[in-house]
Amino acid sequence: MSAEPNPVRELEMLRDLVVSSIDVVKGAVLEHQDPPLTLHAVDEHPIHRRDEKDVLYALKSVASAGQMLRALCGPNTYLNDFTYGCHDQTSLLVACQADIPNLLGEGPCHIDELAAKAGLNAGVLARFLRNLCNSHIFEEVAPNTFANNALSVRYRSEALRAIVGHCIDGCRPASCKVWDAMTRPEYKDATEPTRAPFNIAYDTPLDYFKYTTTVRPEMAKRTQKAMGGKAFNLGEYLSLYPWAREKGAHIVDVGGAIGAATLPVLRAFPGLTLTVQDQPSSKPVFEKNLIDNFPEFVDAGTASFAPLDFFNEAPVKGAQIYFLRHIIHDWPDVEAVQVLKSCASAMTPQSKLLICEHMVSPTYRAAGESVPRGESQHDAPEPLLANWGDAPTSRLDLQVYSFVNAKQRTRIEYERLAAQAGLESVQVWRNLGDLTIVECRLRE
Repeated sequence: MSAEPNPVRELEMLRDLVVSSIDVVKGAVLEHQDPPLTLHAVDEHPIHRRDEKDVLYALKSVASAGQMLRALCGPNTYLNDFTYGCHDQTSLLVACQADIPNLLGEGPCHIDELAAKAGLNAGVLARFLRNLCNSHIFEEVAPNTFANNALSVRYRSEALRAIVGHCIDGCRPASCKVWDAMTRPEYKDATEPTRAPFNIAYDTPLDYFKYTTTVRPEMAKRTQKAMGGKAFNLGEYLSLYPWAREKGAHIVDVGGAIGAATLPVLRAFPGLTLTVQDQPSSKPVFEKNLIDNFPEFVDAGTASFAPLDFFNEAPVKGAQIYFLRHIIHDWPDVEAVQVLKSCASAMTPQSKLLICEHMVSPTYRAAGESVPRGESQHDAPEPLLANWGDAPTSRLDLQVYSFVNAKQRTRIEYERLAAQAGLESVQVWRNLGDLTIVECRLRE
């Protein structure tokens, strides 16, 4: 007689996954004699800076399971979170615009004192902060008394606050015009960066980049700051590509702005040299970042800036490595191929082009496909979504669509773009982080 189907099979699978994953995390915390892993702390926990694959896999499993458990156990609340989530974004924008994480300082602060420092109405500010406390950003430790915690303290960074403004104040108006763009005849099938939801929202014929540099320079300045502030696990990022084997190589960071993607590589792997190339307006910001955060490269002369318009000029010629992070995703296919062709024109047969981007992967598994825990380095175990519920990639995909009619791409789509530029993809580098590197060479 066959056994009755288990009515709570998915719940039990999630329970087992969470328990076993927490055991892995606990073992790592004890082994390294780490402080407690808690949101009440105000310092980043060391576990989020290390590149320990089994621990990262475990942390990702718990986080993804938590998302699925919330949907499974509280579907109405889960869906309401989507419906009303715009107010969470607004709350974060208010906190960052008012610089609350820095105004709070190291200890609790009553809302009257905090609002006076910010020049805001105490009652209204308290409501927005209290909403953030519901999502574990800030803590209300006594009536109308707030304090920083492990999440809110990260927004002391000007660059992270700039990302909030860039996404919520800058992109959300464009995102709200997506339906208009999808249904207007002149927009719905358009591929030009001047036919994006952004153009409807801001009532302009200019693409996002030209608009912000010529009409709204304060937006361009904020974007510039934001591009250097995306939070990531540095150890995990540095392990994405085998930089140690490139000793002595010269890297050209094309469209690299302040060098946020490549200066950490130089620090971690001595012997490399770097040229960051971008619009001339990026030079002062790059130099400030170099002096403030990477002073060792100033005296050594191992990092420099050179102006570049990658649509009309080729980068520095003959470098060993050309690096593009979050550049291709900013452009529709025609313009993306143009950027890649510009890089290809500077390359030698020995040069490599590294395209560092989010890569779209499916939520589904092929029929009969199963990935038990431990049998894959990157794929999620059942019953999780195959791509871990990779919301950051999908959200960024919709953001670049809203801004410039661009998109995140699949592996096949990146390879197709490379081929159109006279390049071939020779390897794809992945780890458990959000980013992927597509390594390309000149096609023979």
